[in-house]
Amino acid sequence: MHTPQAFSALQLLRQVAPRLANDFAGLGIIFYDSLTALPHLPLEVGGDERFELPVTGFEAICEVIVCTARLSSQWHDGFHFIHADSASLTHLCQFIAPPLPDLPATPARASGARHMTALLASRVAGVAAIGLLTHEREVSVYEGGLCTVRGIL
Repeated sequence: MHTPQAFSALQLLRQVAPRLANDFAGLGIIFYDSLTALPHLPLEVGGDERFELPVTGFEAICEVIVCTARLSSQWHDGFHFIHADSASLTHLCQFIAPPLPDLPATPARASGARHMTALLASRVAGVAAIGLLTHEREVSVYEGGLCTVRGIL
């Protein structure tokens, strides 16, 4: 890992993993400095469950993520955004559309749409690190277009 934000992403996922419900389907978190260059839209969320944002501090963020990261929650889809400097959860359930880079002779590879999205989005200016956790508890951290951490929690 190269950045403090990548370390923070890994630490947050390690803190969340043991608390996840049986209907956990996966999780994506983006640590950012600026969202100016990252196209994103909020996903429509129904139901009565609401969260007051921003949420500051890793323990409080962990509690919100544990509540949202289950299939029974309307908030489980998309990526969640954490502002790197303030350590604040600022956005939940965001659809992101990272720009496609000029493709080199050997394009970047990632298994699955969420991983490719994380890989491409981690190249965007203002995105410091992206952490993913699969339903099999496989963790991945992306920085600068590379997967810098992969393992099982």
